[in-house]
Amino acid sequence: MYQVLARKYRPRNFNELVGQNHVARALISALERGRLHHAYLFTGTRGVGKTTIARILAKCLNCETGVTATPCETCATCRAVNEGRFIDLIEIDAASRTKVEDTRELLDNVPYAPTQGRFKVYLIDEVHMLSTHSFNALLKTLEEPPEHVKFLFATTDPQKLPITVISRCLQFTLRPLDANEIHHHLDVILIKEQIQAEPDALWQIAEAAQGSLRDALSLTDQAIAYGQGKVQHQDVKDMLGLIDRSIIYDLILAIHQNQPQQVSQLLLQFRQQALDVALVLDQLISTLHELALMQYLPDLSLKYSQEINQKIKKLAQVVSAQDLQLYYQIACKGRSELTWAVTQEQGFEMCILRLLAFRPLQVNEVIQTVESPSSVAFDAPAISLPEPEPEPIVIEVEPRVESPKTLVEFDAVDESTLIEVGLPSAQHPVIAANIYTEDNLFPFALPEELEQQTTQHIQPSEPEADTFSLFAESVVEPVSEPVIEQPVTASNKDDLVESDAQLLPQDILKLPEQQLEGEWTVEKWEYWFRNSALSPAVQELAQYGLMHGQINGESIFHIPQQYEKLLTQQQHNLEQALKDQWQNTHFSVQYGDVTQVTPYMMQHLRREKAQQRAADLIHQDPIVQQLLNTFDGDIQQIQLKHD
Repeated sequence: MYQVLARKYRPRNFNELVGQNHVARALISALERGRLHHAYLFTGTRGVGKTTIARILAKCLNCETGVTATPCETCATCRAVNEGRFIDLIEIDAASRTKVEDTRELLDNVPYAPTQGRFKVYLIDEVHMLSTHSFNALLKTLEEPPEHVKFLFATTDPQKLPITVISRCLQFTLRPLDANEIHHHLDVILIKEQIQAEPDALWQIAEAAQGSLRDALSLTDQAIAYGQGKVQHQDVKDMLGLIDRSIIYDLILAIHQNQPQQVSQLLLQFRQQALDVALVLDQLISTLHELALMQYLPDLSLKYSQEINQKIKKLAQVVSAQDLQLYYQIACKGRSELTWAVTQEQGFEMCILRLLAFRPLQVNEVIQTVESPSSVAFDAPAISLPEPEPEPIVIEVEPRVESPKTLVEFDAVDESTLIEVGLPSAQHPVIAANIYTEDNLFPFALPEELEQQTTQHIQPSEPEADTFSLFAESVVEPVSEPVIEQPVTASNKDDLVESDAQLLPQDILKLPEQQLEGEWTVEKWEYWFRNSALSPAVQELAQYGLMHGQINGESIFHIPQQYEKLLTQQQHNLEQALKDQWQNTHFSVQYGDVTQVTPYMMQHLRREKAQQRAADLIHQDPIVQQLLNTFDGDIQQIQLKHD
């Protein structure tokens, strides 16, 4: 009579065990040293060897040659265990005997000595299915069983076991098997069975088994029957409903190289084959994962057939790591939304189109422009159509490698500025081939010297249909427009603001370094408190006043009367910070009007100059000038932002 492969090649000793060396090592050591526990718990997914290990352990305990880690396989006990007829190995299916009465019946037989063997072994499979009352009835016996009794538990869901049961057992967690281990084991078995098998077919079975050796053997039986005595790659793919991995590689490459025609042909092929699109998307995600591992962690990359490995390596050299992360995120998002679509096929195709639409531009890629039709003809009488609402478009602005006359070259950078564009109609001409609505991004360029991030608002000079608005905003914290409460004369401003057209905005905002010695000045005072460890609240107060006197001596803080209540709460902190740095400081406060320039005014003037310098840099940029000329726009509401 034919016996299925999973039963015919079930391991009969620890040497034949596949992929659970950590469990076998512990049990062999316990058997050789005679340190045997009275209860063992084996956990793991289906088909990884829980029941098999339990039977091997029962055989080792009752072999007629003695307790050993290498049973003889020839004595009556070993043969009886292998054939499933050993009377002192009581196998119980907890899924069908969940009642407390069944457990009590089992416990009634525990005190009696074994009939044939050395130990009476109770093997309870799927033990988590027992009821709460059954576990409670088992606890006392499980903790202190007779010396001739051993309990072996197996479960796929240890979380359902009471902690009181787990604490009374030695727990061994069996891991899912690696695809390499399953592939090698299948190869050995099919050689013994004298069955021809293609390596790629065995790889497909090993992957489909998902770590379960029993599932792999069952699929192999099915593949043998499907292939009429042979295990062939195409037969396995047809049997499992899989697609050729090369199609997935072709799809990723076509997306990355912006080949819509090739993507269209592949999607049409998926439709014609009526494949499970969820499975196709899973394979796409897995392939992206493999490519990422191949690039950064080659030691962790998955092992496949030589042909597949070569294709993975080739594709990993073409797609950049950043693009892979973007593709993976979009694909995972599309997989989670697959059930929300009207049909799964629609959700899958929209995910592929999203991958194609969000594809980053490549270096030296020419940007196409879309011509807007000058007029629309109707056969029916002319009617007036309402203007559609502007659609928000977000553009990622990145510094370019060089400044071309037209927008054709882009490169990746570390910092970016965002521009929001509102188009009056979907047919309006755009400046790049991949501008997308709803917070999507496309590469653009700003001058390298504009390192200080700014905010600018570009609006059309006239509300015509061929103009649009741009809004460029950096990702730094906004600063509100300060209000000058103290008088500043023209001469003061000239003294404070240095006329230097070569400075960058961040250089203008930077405080000049001061030598903190001698008499206090407004420059020394501001430099000290803005670089001190004072809290933001104390620094906020300090900028409205002036420090007079000597550093490391008599120091008088002059501040308007309106800040008296606030300063009273923070005066100790300010005085302590001064004394921590200069021990001879004698600090006092004087309230009254401050007519001289304060640090607050100086900071405001620095911001004005930095903002003007940033605006000049924006106006001087040839790209911005081209935008303004092309769309007849102007720049308004320039606001400087900084940390």
